[in-house]
Amino acid sequence: MKVLKFPLLTITISFAIGIIAEYYFEWTFSKLITLLIFCFGAFCFLFWKSKKVLLQNISFGITTYLLAFSLGMLSFYVHSDTNNANHYTKNTIEETNSIRAIVTSALKPNAKYNKYFISLSHFNDSVSSGKMLLYVPKINTTKLSTGDEIWLKNSVYPIPKAFNPYQFDYANYLEKQNVYHQIYTRENQIKIIQTHRTFDFYIEKLRNSLSKSFDIHHFEPKTKAIIDALILGQRLELDKETIADYSNAGVIHILAISGLHISIIYFFIVFLLKPLKRVRFGAEIQLLIVLVILWLFAFLTGLPASVTRAVTLFSFISIGNYFNQPKAIYNALAISAFLILLVNPNAIFDVGFQLSYAAVLSIVLFQPFYKKFYFTENKIGIYFIDTILVSLAAQIGVLPLSLYYFNQLPLLFLFANLIIIPLSSLVLIVGIVILPLNYVFPSIAVFLGHILEYSIQFMNNYIHWIAQFKSGIITNISFSGWLTFSMYLVIIALIYGLYHAKAKNVKYILLSILIFQCSYITVKWNENHRSELVIFNEKATLIGIKNQKNVIAFSDAPEHHYATLNHYKRGTFSDSLEVFSLKNTISFKNKRILVVDSLGIYKTSIRPDIIVLTQNPKINLLRLIQDVSPKVIIADKSNYKNSIKRWETTCRKEKIPFHAIAEKGFYKLE
Repeated sequence: MKVLKFPLLTITISFAIGIIAEYYFEWTFSKLITLLIFCFGAFCFLFWKSKKVLLQNISFGITTYLLAFSLGMLSFYVHSDTNNANHYTKNTIEETNSIRAIVTSALKPNAKYNKYFISLSHFNDSVSSGKMLLYVPKINTTKLSTGDEIWLKNSVYPIPKAFNPYQFDYANYLEKQNVYHQIYTRENQIKIIQTHRTFDFYIEKLRNSLSKSFDIHHFEPKTKAIIDALILGQRLELDKETIADYSNAGVIHILAISGLHISIIYFFIVFLLKPLKRVRFGAEIQLLIVLVILWLFAFLTGLPASVTRAVTLFSFISIGNYFNQPKAIYNALAISAFLILLVNPNAIFDVGFQLSYAAVLSIVLFQPFYKKFYFTENKIGIYFIDTILVSLAAQIGVLPLSLYYFNQLPLLFLFANLIIIPLSSLVLIVGIVILPLNYVFPSIAVFLGHILEYSIQFMNNYIHWIAQFKSGIITNISFSGWLTFSMYLVIIALIYGLYHAKAKNVKYILLSILIFQCSYITVKWNENHRSELVIFNEKATLIGIKNQKNVIAFSDAPEHHYATLNHYKRGTFSDSLEVFSLKNTISFKNKRILVVDSLGIYKTSIRPDIIVLTQNPKINLLRLIQDVSPKVIIADKSNYKNSIKRWETTCRKEKIPFHAIAEKGFYKLE
């Protein structure tokens, strides 16, 4: 395969695997240094020895990959904030803590709070480091900006784990960004000490100024949000309905600046600067301007993985064109990924990073075969064929990851892309043209703004129409990490078969399909032969029992638990789901569960193993414990906090295990 001719790609993959290995194994610094010295020594010895032979031997290649692997492990260790001796977690976290920090970035706000990442400089009067998530009420009179140094005195809370099984784990997501705690502030509680005029400060100021320049058009909020997303890479103001429509239509990538947008900007700039080649040093000036504009745009968008990868790629293409060298796109991809991971190893766990590189690599690998499908020489016809083929190639590359992370498969993505890709290209180009005109010729900018507004409104309406077809998207698909890996084996075997079109290579494709089938059967069999009882972390009581292939749930308000139960059914690969009214007694694997609700009525003759307190029952818990002698007592989220604390105190005195779901999360019994 052509890709194997580019060692930088395989070295980068080895580096990435090293990052993942350190995340799971958590080797100490001494072990990592020992491994690195050993690999580096072997590398130097074999490198010296390999000069004496015509061809590099296989042991030198393996040692090179092991060296990259060890460097990846060490890089992740160094970039893990908790390994810093000054990290705030090394200090005692009090009930109220004095915190001094700098605002590093703004996040998408929720209904009540604006959210920020802050970098600590002092924690409880000690010099400290580390990041936290800061919640500031929207009613706060003072708005925070990047570079603001703040002081506050407040409680610090751990990021809560996933409320229920198979739901998005926000704590795990933030942990991979070195964020472990959060702070909820009250109105005007934060004191701004000073503002550090860092590079990020000026970039944010420029970005806000460019965004504000569109105020002369008086666009609707939805239209303005699309402009900010496409031109400035800011998705903070996108509403949930718009995101859901683009996601269900299979074109969510349009809202995240990536290779498509960068390629449009790149070719547009090259087209505008083409006359420069006629003057002396014009080629050098053109190259410099292209690189400056591309990287300025990357910084304006906040350097997300998709933009950094695309800008790096087109930077190498620009340099290659200048030196009349072939476009080694695999090396460009490898270098961009390596640089991103070198600066931020945690990027390997970012969904956007994974989807971005999977899509582009898939497009590049399938690209040599596009011309076989050209049935016309008409440029417009070729453009639409290319759009279909590129969309298909990208969808193949991201399919396993999409099934794993989003558990859905859009079926109308080709139909949507045929209209949306050229339309979004028009929106992007017109938006870029309008941007300087907002300052220089506002009247012309306003005229062009009508074209931009109508285009965006048509694009949103078309996507909303596509998303309304319920049969156009398959949802709640059960998928696991192992199935993701085995499906990529199928894709790799398919690509290998295309590059080496021989009858004997069909066996590799068939073998990979067999591995995927066996993987699915194994995962399904393991899940279907497992039973468990779960008391969910819900405001209204919800108890579920997985009995091999089926899920049985007990609730008096099933309409409130639709999403939770669907997540659970999908995650357990269950075939059916039934919901019944809540009962006072439930049996599971010879264990009896007594549910005591608001009525506080129960039978002492049951002798339960587990007691579930729900809906704040008015009972004497001590007497109940003495009457039935339970092994575990559980209080679900429907109870008052004061009652839970009182029951916990009673259980502690009686030496009975107590599980408060609101505090500890869902309860599972296997």
